[in-house]
Amino acid sequence: MSRGLSVYLDLLRFLAALAVFVLHASFERFSGGLPFLWRFAIFGHDAVMLFFVLSGFVIAHVATREAATPGGYAAARLARLWSVCVPALLLTLVVDGIGLRLAPHLYDFSWYGHDHPAARTVASLLFANELWFWSLQPFSNTPYWSVGYEFWYYVLFGTWLFTRGHARWLACGLVALVMGPKIALLLPVWLAGVWAYRTPLAQRLSPLAAGLLCAATLAGYLAYRDSALPQDLARFTAQWLGSNAAKPLGWSANFLADYLVGALVALHFVGARRLLQDDAAVPPGLERAIRTLAGHTFALYLFHNPLLQFFGALAHWLGWWEQRALPVVLGPLIVVWLLGARTERLKGPLKAALLRAFARRARAG
Repeated sequence: MSRGLSVYLDLLRFLAALAVFVLHASFERFSGGLPFLWRFAIFGHDAVMLFFVLSGFVIAHVATREAATPGGYAAARLARLWSVCVPALLLTLVVDGIGLRLAPHLYDFSWYGHDHPAARTVASLLFANELWFWSLQPFSNTPYWSVGYEFWYYVLFGTWLFTRGHARWLACGLVALVMGPKIALLLPVWLAGVWAYRTPLAQRLSPLAAGLLCAATLAGYLAYRDSALPQDLARFTAQWLGSNAAKPLGWSANFLADYLVGALVALHFVGARRLLQDDAAVPPGLERAIRTLAGHTFALYLFHNPLLQFFGALAHWLGWWEQRALPVVLGPLIVVWLLGARTERLKGPLKAALLRAFARRARAG
């Protein structure tokens, strides 16, 4: 992957996490609404689809270059997830525990669940929180749902990568059976990223055609968002499935719209691959800034919602409810800035520990 493309993907990754943060921070129940910024809230769910496409793209790259064995692949993926997921779950437990005592009524929200804390924590650590039609929310951490999807895409891709013949189809079928239809419905969005990385189309495009493709996909997405098509697709999907079938699908219920967004993102990546295939000169200061922000992306995504809720409860307890917007928005950003880089540094030692554990198990077997 060229340096220019890597920096561009890091920028998109950060902007996607920021869009999800703005979506939630603009809720009336958190900040009372954010002047002007609330307009960007419409990009929140689509940003998660960008994450899925980007994940498929990056995993297709690293899996064929940095993970020559199943153990290496598993260690890399688990270290990437657990290095941030474990701190995120610990943080959620702590701030929810405090926030529930400061302002319990603010946690009375249909998406939250605080009963059976051990089951919620274990299911989230094992990424079993979204299997089949089960949705075991890890307390106030609503964005965690996508991790319960992405882990199983990693498992399915690794299974396909490291098995052959009839065993491949049987093993992939078993993985699909475990994850269930809800997660499988958004698999094409993730696979669009794998396609964008592997397709030879990028090499066949001229620079002009690649630039036009990037511009057209961006313009197409903005036109889609400015139209009634998102609502029309959601309404059509709900009518097609019926309310009894749509509700159990949870985050996957509007999958037709997600497919459209995923296709646009994947095509945009194809154009970007061609435009940035050489190691284009990126100003060192700009690259450092983007890399630094990107290093906080996963933490921003998984830390922000419990922190928004906590700082809202703190503002209520302190009597700042009418002036809560600034502390509720700035508080989570400060905590993420302080903790985000530290969680990233856990990835290397955790990967090394997992590789040693897998090696001992292989010797014992």
